Amino acid sequence: MRLWRGEPLAELHTGPAEHLRREMQEKLLGAHRLLIESELVIGRPHVALTRLEPLMSAHPLDESLARLWVAALHAVGREHEAESFVTGFTARYRKQMRGLPAPDLTGTSVAGRRTGVVHDDVRRPRAAGSAPPRQVPRGVPDFVGHEDVLAELDRVVSGGVERPGAVVLTGMPGVGKTTLAVHWARRQQDGFPDGQLFLNAEGHGALPPVRPEEGLRHFLAALGVPTDQMPADPAQRLARYNEELAGRRVLVVVDNVRDSEQVRPLIPMTDTCLVVITSRVRLKGLTIREGVQTITVPPLPEAQQTGLLARIVRSTRGEVQPALVESLARLSGGLPLALRIIGEHVAARPRAAITDLVEELANRLLDCDGDETDDASLRTVFAWSYQALAPEAARLFRHLGLFPGATIDAAAAGALIDRERTGAERALNTLARAHLINHDDARRYRLHDLIHKYAVERAHHDVPHDERGLAVRRLLDWYLLTAANAAKVLAPDYPPVPGLPEPGPVRPLSFPVDRDAMKWCEAERANLYASVRLAAEHALHRRAWQLPNAIHGIFDRFGRQDDTLAALYLALDAATTDGHDLGRAGTLINLGATYFALHDHRRAAEFFEQGLRVARAGGIVEAQMACLHNLAYLHHMAGEVALVLQIYDEILATCRAIGSVVGQATVLAHLGDAHWESGSYERATAAYLEALAVWEQAGSTRGQAHVHVRLAALHLEQGRPVTALDHCQSALDIYRHTTDEASRCRALVTAADARRQIGELSSALRDASAAVAIGDEIGDPLCRASALCVLADIQLAAGHRQTAYTGCLEAQIILGDNASREAVALRQRLYAIAAGVSERGP
Repeated sequence: MRLWRGEPLAELHTGPAEHLRREMQEKLLGAHRLLIESELVIGRPHVALTRLEPLMSAHPLDESLARLWVAALHAVGREHEAESFVTGFTARYRKQMRGLPAPDLTGTSVAGRRTGVVHDDVRRPRAAGSAPPRQVPRGVPDFVGHEDVLAELDRVVSGGVERPGAVVLTGMPGVGKTTLAVHWARRQQDGFPDGQLFLNAEGHGALPPVRPEEGLRHFLAALGVPTDQMPADPAQRLARYNEELAGRRVLVVVDNVRDSEQVRPLIPMTDTCLVVITSRVRLKGLTIREGVQTITVPPLPEAQQTGLLARIVRSTRGEVQPALVESLARLSGGLPLALRIIGEHVAARPRAAITDLVEELANRLLDCDGDETDDASLRTVFAWSYQALAPEAARLFRHLGLFPGATIDAAAAGALIDRERTGAERALNTLARAHLINHDDARRYRLHDLIHKYAVERAHHDVPHDERGLAVRRLLDWYLLTAANAAKVLAPDYPPVPGLPEPGPVRPLSFPVDRDAMKWCEAERANLYASVRLAAEHALHRRAWQLPNAIHGIFDRFGRQDDTLAALYLALDAATTDGHDLGRAGTLINLGATYFALHDHRRAAEFFEQGLRVARAGGIVEAQMACLHNLAYLHHMAGEVALVLQIYDEILATCRAIGSVVGQATVLAHLGDAHWESGSYERATAAYLEALAVWEQAGSTRGQAHVHVRLAALHLEQGRPVTALDHCQSALDIYRHTTDEASRCRALVTAADARRQIGELSSALRDASAAVAIGDEIGDPLCRASALCVLADIQLAAGHRQTAYTGCLEAQIILGDNASREAVALRQRLYAIAAGVSERGP
């Protein structure tokens, strides 16, 4: 539009010129329409009106412009003007066109007045063929009560009250906030045709609260944003979230929120959406700063308590005297959770007299008056259900109070109570039937956080001190030995953790293939790190440093390092207290490796140097070689190639002398890097091939894949893209069967570059886009910047100059002030690509 210069072909008056002129003017008008629609979608109706005024004068009978004008008027609150315009436009149209405008013009007016949203025509479209997200879970079939709260929510969505961007449902634990939100959301499905989003924010529970950026990722994925388009930067992710929801009618439910800061970014800026939030605490920050409406969910009144409880009890007892049901219901305090537990307990005892049960419960609940805490009002009900359990299920329940996580499977439960897996699974299913745990998926169970707190109490009251210690040690041994078995499959090149315990009564899992081991690690990630904290809390120092070192080689592949660092710092303290030199040296090496993965070379060097001092003091030769090698590689990364060539040769000789196969292969690969950088391509190739052979001898497919990627890059630099692609394919074949996301990203980047040189641009775009997505997923800025750089080069080759230039800019922003050699090389290539864009002209 900025390039438009007056009337096209104004000096020509031929028929073809007139036809072309009209065609070009129509295209310009279409561009204006798209721009105005975009202004409305992003919430700038005043700008839309300004752009529309001259267009409406030039095209007074254009129906599409008229629809936009009406939508913009409604968006700025000028409903009466919109109605007058529709009346006048219809009259003019009838007079001059001898007909009526499309019926949706008046529909725009009505819809706009009712909901305050833009017309469907300017609503952001979904991807072709995609269904709107429906994430809200199933509600309970026998929901009762809370009519006042439901009516208030209905008024909010219907416009009966001034429309807030969000509504908070707050109230005491167990009062039914989540059930209420889910029930209302499912009832309102037709009112939000563009979908319903749902997130458990884990604000209160064993798991860490969901970070806002994680919640945004969850929602963007549900809205259809592909992984390779998912912004890595939180601010960009927030902007994309608002962009995706602009103009859409979407209901967002955010459950179990911890505080205002956790949920604030999840409230979209558009007024076409509504966010329903549940929280145990009043989110005053949202009320004061954002004007969010707060609705307190009260306990159920007596009539509804009785109705719900009677419905549950009637399934096994038939009709029960209303007075007796009322006596039971009053003991619940109006909490739906307590009512359901009471109802299941009564229903499970069809021969017990209701009067006896009422008396029993009354005696146990007498101490729970209004001065007690929220937990206490439920504690007695939980105790009653717990004491009614069969002995084996009750034993498991109280031992669950020692478990550090929120989800558990039968194998871990068996270790906790020293039972076979099948016996533990029977006990878990008994607890699930009693509503003391829930099925999380087909094989795992989830503990409600309140019930978990009660289980913690029972563990400390009902499990003898010595048995608590034995149970914790069994659990930690099971996790340690199972993790060590997973590491044998997933990271055979990592040295085993020293001093592993004998299995004894513990029955660790074993894994025949990589996929099974990785699936277990992914499911147990949170529990493994929680177990490190559990070991530290129980002063089991050896387990506290063995566990993080057992899983380091596995979780290093995921690229997410925050949990790893926290666990390794605990391990360092534990190894120091334990007085175990090898454990301390190994932990220091893994800390250095983790900081190296985070591109913090200064801290990496500090930990490698500390590890070297500990290894020398303890006479641990292999650890000394690892530290010296890592320090040499840091010098290598700093460009001191001549120095490290000599050091690598010395380390290689020592590794051969002590028989360290892994050490030999790793040093040979780095020797290849150094020879390459010094211009000795033949020596580099020879070193890489020798490293490949050593890794094959060691049986490490991961090590082989790393060398294949290096060989691919070397051949690519020498102008042999076909050979490079062969090596990339060998590496990617390995990565299909194991997880190493950072390395897979590098392999895809190199493969994409090779395909670009060959001319296979479509396949190159596919590989580069996949690499960008991985770099974003693992949070590695250099991986993502490298992938974006190659993607930009491919797009330039394909003639997509603007897209290439945008990719260059994004990569430059990601690199920031990173001064590493890799970042410097990337910047040089990015400058060359940008220059190529300029040279090819507009």
